[in-house]
Amino acid sequence: MFSIETVALQTDPVANVEQLIEGFGQVVANGDPLSIALLIIGGVLTGLAAGGFGLLAAGGLLSGFARSLTREPPRGA
Repeated sequence: MFSIETVALQTDPVANVEQLIEGFGQVVANGDPLSIALLIIGGVLTGLAAGGFGLLAAGGLLSGFARSLTREPPRGA
């Protein structure tokens, strides 16, 4: 049966991050060069994707903000 403690442990983000770090640490401690290379490549690709998305999102927000500042108010009839 499932208990509340089991479900809480599975959805605890801090515990999940700790398990993730431990898993990566075990891969690195294993010393397999291919695993280490794939781990580094995955980290670089993830970082580039997150950075690219962040730049695009910031550019879109700043572009909309700049347009609202440079737009002339409508002239009254």
